[in-house]
Amino acid sequence: MKDEKIITLATRTYEHAHIIRSLLESENIECFLENVNLLQGAVSDGVKIRIRESDLEKAVRIMEEVEKPELLKAEERKRGRPARARILLPVDFSDYSSKAAEMALDWAARLDAEITVLHVFYNPVINTLPFTEAYVYDTSMDEMLIDLEEKAKEDMKGFMGQLKKLKAERKFENLTVKSKLLRGVAEDEIIYFSEEYEPTVIIMGTRGKDRKASDLIGSVTAEVMEGAKVPVLAVPEDFDYRGIDKIKKVLYATNFEESDFVALDKLEKLVKPLDVSITFAHVCEKTTAKWDNLKMEGLKKYVSEKFPGTKIDFDLVKNEDFWVGLESYVRSMDVDIISLTTHRRNIFSRIFNPSVGKRMLFHSTTPLLVFHAR
Repeated sequence: MKDEKIITLATRTYEHAHIIRSLLESENIECFLENVNLLQGAVSDGVKIRIRESDLEKAVRIMEEVEKPELLKAEERKRGRPARARILLPVDFSDYSSKAAEMALDWAARLDAEITVLHVFYNPVINTLPFTEAYVYDTSMDEMLIDLEEKAKEDMKGFMGQLKKLKAERKFENLTVKSKLLRGVAEDEIIYFSEEYEPTVIIMGTRGKDRKASDLIGSVTAEVMEGAKVPVLAVPEDFDYRGIDKIKKVLYATNFEESDFVALDKLEKLVKPLDVSITFAHVCEKTTAKWDNLKMEGLKKYVSEKFPGTKIDFDLVKNEDFWVGLESYVRSMDVDIISLTTHRRNIFSRIFNPSVGKRMLFHSTTPLLVFHAR
């Protein structure tokens, strides 16, 4: 029929959506795809499969047959992605690493995920300053490397012992916790290892906002946030962690960009086992509120179709200053985790215009979960 309603059957990855379209068209069900990333089609998420409303019942039966859990898992393995959730926990054996570890352990139990504890120890060959007279008598580099490695092994053994004790206290006997030691520059090695390990999320601690600016600029957590391809959860040292059951509200700061839809899918999978409510909030100026409200209505419709069983709220925060608006909203609503998407930038913009994620990291005592636009 000419005026027949077109509806969204499902939202899938690019590859998966094309498979479903082929199957539907073989059964004479006309369909088309929306939200395909033309520049990076092969890795697109959030591709909509659209059909005529009259074909819905027949299409759903085909989808149910194609998307049996065992078939979906087989497809994930075929694409080379881990079938089980994984958490990468970089540590430096500090107090704030311990806080992040405690949160990671509880989260892993809810996700049924394994944890790999990663420590990158200092490599003087890479990290030394240019040669000066102060280094003339430093002829024992090999011995220094051995000592550093032995110290790292000793510290890791103690840290893993603490985690083992915590596992026993919380009766997480079936939780898999591994460890890994690497030598080099911490932020670089964490990013390289994450590309090999493919974690669901990286969880790591960060210093509080009362530290000196010079300490913050070189933060390993900020650099990992900037360079990692997977979500990164930064747990501030000053965060009052009282158990995973106390995490009740997650805020996603949306800017109505296409990358938000990919992030929302990952966010929902990450936090749903925690039994939390999610709020999509947008900070806007009064002059743009009317247009932003229309965008929010479109987001509501998408989310209600995509995540029918998840408690989700929506809010417009009217404030001329993004930071003031977001911070006041977080405090007034008792938000437990802030989430947002950042964009990769070149070296000049990184120096002169710090990203949203990095600025939030150093001005908040609330954990920050950062996704990356592809």
